[in-house]
Amino acid sequence: MPISKPHSTLGAKNMGSCALLVNYLDKENQELEATINTKNSLKEITLLENRKQDFFNHRKDDISPIEVIDSIDRNIKKLGKADAKYFAPTISFSRSELQHIISLATEKKKIDNVWQLSNNEYAKYNHLLKNYIKEIMDNYAENFNRQNKGLQTGKDLVYYAKIEHFRKFKGTDKEVKRGLYNSGDYKPGLNSHAHIIVSRKDQTQRLKLTPTTKERSTQRSIGGNSYQVGFDRMKWINKNEKSFDTLFNYRRSAIEKFDNQYILKNGSPREKDLLIKKIDESKRLNKQENVIKRGFKGPKR
Repeated sequence: MPISKPHSTLGAKNMGSCALLVNYLDKENQELEATINTKNSLKEITLLENRKQDFFNHRKDDISPIEVIDSIDRNIKKLGKADAKYFAPTISFSRSELQHIISLATEKKKIDNVWQLSNNEYAKYNHLLKNYIKEIMDNYAENFNRQNKGLQTGKDLVYYAKIEHFRKFKGTDKEVKRGLYNSGDYKPGLNSHAHIIVSRKDQTQRLKLTPTTKERSTQRSIGGNSYQVGFDRMKWINKNEKSFDTLFNYRRSAIEKFDNQYILKNGSPREKDLLIKKIDESKRLNKQENVIKRGFKGPKR
């Protein structure tokens, strides 16, 4: 399942400027630039330049870090010094999901890491990921239930997203503790994910939007007017999963579904047992169906 986490911060305090966070999210570009400075070949330099990632949103691509900082830091009307100014959702994927997107960008070619992609394939892969992130932000806007206040889609938000393709090992990772890798080493395989910076205020600066609230979507009434408040994180994650499957025509197995993963992690022993039996039965029926399809050769003439 695509993992959607509406973080309040990402190693930075979100009550002030987003500059530190933006600089952190530009780290892959900075590392590429350092590598470029060691190269003399125009071909190598061009390849590395084409691998850089800029920020994007619903309205445009190729957004600079300076523009992101200026836009987020200015969108704070009527927010106090101690108020959150922005949030930093992250979107991660399973290896199976990433391999599926890769197959759409490369005509079913097997890829182990993004360096194996041609520049054209790399561009297609990023385009597909960006389209999905935009759908996620549509879902994000919808999940606040403020359509009557003008919050319809991601276009009504002030947000900036950035695709990253690499992850590094940390000292707390089991692979580092076992001596297989050092802290700071790049993790093998496909590790594409996305970071998002989204303003607390909508584009009109009239609405305060908080995805980390403990209150799920509920109905309130003040002065005879009824309205909904809150952000249902479970609903957002499920909606994002459905968007992924629809957009990429992905056939998700039962074990991959968020609801089932949630039960396996947080359910009661009885709930887990019933789910495992249900999944096993589903696998058995699918296997049986595949055998029948392979064995069926059409009617005899």
